[in-house]
Formats: sequence, C-alpha cells, structure tokens
Amino acid sequence: MIRISVLFLGPAKDLAAAETVMLEVAEGSTVADLRSALSTRYSRLGRALPTIRFAINEEFAVDDTVLHGGDAVALIPPVSGGATDDTILVDLVTDPVDAQRVRDFVMGDPLLGGIVTFEGATRRDVDPEHGAILRLDYEAYESMTRQQLQRLAGEARKRRTAGRVAIIHRLGSIPPGEVALMIAVACGHRAEAFEACRWLIDTIKKEVPIWKKDVFEDGYVRWVQPEQTG
Repeated sequence: MIRISVLFLGPAKDLAAAETVMLEVAEGSTVADLRSALSTRYSRLGRALPTIRFAINEEFAVDDTVLHGGDAVALIPPVSGGATDDTILVDLVTDPVDAQRVRDFVMGDPLLGGIVTFEGATRRDVDPEHGAILRLDYEAYESMTRQQLQRLAGEARKRRTAGRVAIIHRLGSIPPGEVALMIAVACGHRAEAFEACRWLIDTIKKEVPIWKKDVFEDGYVRWVQPEQTG
C-alpha cells in the first residue's frame, strides 16, 4: 500500500465535506482507481466526479496515470507553467486590482502599437428567491493557478504574437462592481491584440482552477457553474 494526500478544491470541498485527507491505496493504483474509490467513499462527490479533473503534484493527469507514495492529488472541478520573463506579469491579489500597474507594464515599446485591456467586474445580480448578491467569493489552487496563468501568458506570447502580457486575478471576497480579472496585451497590431486578449479571457475561464460563489442578501450561498461552450 502507498499513502497519498487528496485535496478537495472549490465545489468539491463542499461535496466531500473535507478539505484534505490522507488515503492508502494499493501500489500501482491509477487515477481511475482513485476516482472509483472516492466515488464510493463520498456519495455526494461521486455524482460530480465525471466532470472533475485530477492533478498530481500540480500537473493535470489522465485516468491511466499511476499514483506513487507521497503524491499530492488535487480534485479540480470545472472552472468558471513556464518561466517568468520581463515581458509577462502574472499575479494573484486580495486587494483591489491596480489597473495602472497593469497598463504601465504593457506600455512603452514603440514596436507594439496595438494595446488591448480587459477588466472583468463582478455583477450585482438579483435572485427572485434570495435577493441581491452582496459579494462574490473567489478561491483558487494558488500555486497551480500561477503556473497555469504563466503558461497561458507564454502561449499568447509565442503563438499569438503578443509582445507583452499582464494578467492579474483578484481572490477573496469582492463586492459588486469591482474588478476581479484584468488582462492587458500589447502586440504589433490591433487585430492581433484583440485576438490574443479574447483568447486569454476564454481560456482562463475554462482551464484555470479558480472558482467563485455568490453570497446573497438572505445568506444563501451558491457556487457559480461554468459556462457551456461549443
């Protein structure tokens, strides 16, 4: 037998009623075996497991990946790496996003004439049963989130001809009307900049392990479901 740690993130934490557990599994067990064991152990979580991705030691893993003693396995519900260089700014913050910091980072290169910024702010929706949203609570698997944002910024640089890229995501409790995500891209031309920024927005929403839940006036809380694409 081998021992592994299992970390439940986002909605998975509520479904399992746990944040982290130590498990013993048979030597040679795979992610698929672990998925089956967790489904048996946590009945509420079991119904969601087909949509949950697994990460081993902060790297996404497929079902036939073999587990080893000491592995840290994270459950990554659907969401609403690379070396750093001086053309990429990635950060997670708990204070209000410093928009000027982001703009200053992508400005100033005379070869990069197309600059596009995006600011995604929280909305004050109203639910007929629970009233208005008081705040949105964001949480993340932070070390992996930083790696993923860095990787996507690097891909925007290499494959989408972005000269400079900045991505700042705010975590914690955010009231309606404040910025949760800011992206800025500088490219040689405006069309490239718009394309790169749009690609980053869409890909971050689909792939990066950040979750949010709505907190309403009456105290009701719900996880925000991922948007369906395609």
